[in-house]
Amino acid sequence: MEMYQKAYDHYKTMCEKYGMESMNFHHFIKQLTEEQLTEFSKCAS
Repeated sequence: MEMYQKAYDHYKTMCEKYGMESMNFHHFIKQLTEEQLTEFSKCAS
């Protein structure tokens, strides 16, 4: 679960950087594929 939280934190940072509204954690996890979550996690590391 820690991997998902790091991925979500990175996603929120990128949304803020580009002035976009972010979705909540639950929707983030539900909407993205495993591959997308893995890529977000790699970027967050």
